Amino acid sequence: MRIHLLSDLHNEFDPFIPEALDCDVVILAGDIDLKARGVEWAKQSFSGPVLYVPGNHEFYGGHLTHTLEKLRAAQDDRVLVLDRDEVILAGVRFLGAIMWTDFAATGNPHIAAFSAQNALNDFRQIRAENYRRIRPADLIAQAVKTKDWLRARLSEPFDGSTVVITHHAPTLRSLQDNPHAGTHLDAAFANRWEDLMCGDQVALWVHGHSHTAVDYEVAGTRVVSNPRGYPGEETGFSPDLVIEV
Repeated sequence: MRIHLLSDLHNEFDPFIPEALDCDVVILAGDIDLKARGVEWAKQSFSGPVLYVPGNHEFYGGHLTHTLEKLRAAQDDRVLVLDRDEVILAGVRFLGAIMWTDFAATGNPHIAAFSAQNALNDFRQIRAENYRRIRPADLIAQAVKTKDWLRARLSEPFDGSTVVITHHAPTLRSLQDNPHAGTHLDAAFANRWEDLMCGDQVALWVHGHSHTAVDYEVAGTRVVSNPRGYPGEETGFSPDLVIEV
């Protein structure tokens, strides 16, 4: 299985034109464009299967629930939007979810959540019920649901490789080369979900969000991100990255 991985393209600032590559599936790990525009772009840009896990920026100017519904409504048989969804392609199981964060990664969820709420545009740009602004508790609830869902799925035997796709990072190690890392805000970008990793359960875990390209292993699970980032940002992005599973 040849996987072309892309994330954090931020087409809302500068449209990305992908190369035609020899791959079996394209994975878009979030922050492709605002709302459902990324889904329409994916339909036009790729000729094969695409698995699209939204990021936080897809929800900017939108609603935590309704925007996801609009993203799903825009998908077709070839471009699939995943959030706590399973897809099997050519004997490989893909488990996709936005993830969000529980704000616990840096050891003090209260400080991390307070810092994030004050610093990040998510809490000004995304709405929840009655169109109020989202709060950290909303994202924590989503992260808890996602972790429970992943744990349940991974506990089910599967005769083949499993790939997990999230937007947010599964370990703090994904941030270690990011020049902005090192504060409690890290907990808004990564969880510490190493307990879900094991080469026997998860062969590959791909993510976005951190704007730093990584490729490392935890307990036999390979962790990879390939973010383009904002215009002019140095992220280590490889537009032709293909991963084999």
